[in-house]
Amino acid sequence: MQGTAAVVYAQNTLQTAGEKQQPKKKKQFDPSNAVMFVPNYTAQFPFGSMGDRFGFNSAFGMQVAYKVKKNWIVSVEGAFLFGTKVREGYVLDNIDTYTGQHIGQNNDLITISPQEQGFNLKFTAGKIIPFSEKYPDAGLLLLTGFGFLEHKIAINVRKESLPQLDKTYRKGYDRLTNGPVISQFIGVIYLQRRKFISLYGGLQFDVGFTQGRRNYDFYTQAPLKDKRFDLFLGIKLGWVIPVF
Repeated sequence: MQGTAAVVYAQNTLQTAGEKQQPKKKKQFDPSNAVMFVPNYTAQFPFGSMGDRFGFNSAFGMQVAYKVKKNWIVSVEGAFLFGTKVREGYVLDNIDTYTGQHIGQNNDLITISPQEQGFNLKFTAGKIIPFSEKYPDAGLLLLTGFGFLEHKIAINVRKESLPQLDKTYRKGYDRLTNGPVISQFIGVIYLQRRKFISLYGGLQFDVGFTQGRRNYDFYTQAPLKDKRFDLFLGIKLGWVIPVF
């Protein structure tokens, strides 16, 4: 019996020693503060009042964010909006020919393609919720914020060719609109240190409470101060340059 007990004791001792020597799973890295520079692109699909005026547009932006160890994030970002689908291009019907062209200063016919132009500036805050303890800076990214949105119908033509559409007269056709905007983002983020493969992507939903700002619209022959409800649903991708 004493021999059997000695064998069992020895086995337990070796097992305990083996468990102590077995290394614990380590994190890939510990969370830390970081400044993040994020050039980004958003493919935006407009709805509401925005969808009545414009079609699909692209937003090219830059975001500067600060992340703390507990993965809370605050940021400021801005973006320029561009689009080629203008559903209210009829604003120029009062001064074009029956073919939709315009008579230039030298009696030549000029075709104008109105475009969408605008920008936004937003302040956002949110959090990274890690999927795994091994990668504390990678996971679900939630952001919410507010800011300013502006857009207009851009009429790009040289005033020497069409003096009736110089910079002053264009204001009567461009339907300049701006106002506050609320932004929501849900997506995923992956931050890698010392490598340029940090990315994020997800869905962004913006709601603009905007208003027309022109005192006179040549098409309606009246002030254009209508209140609008501009909606955007976007697919957003960003290349993150973190500085830890």
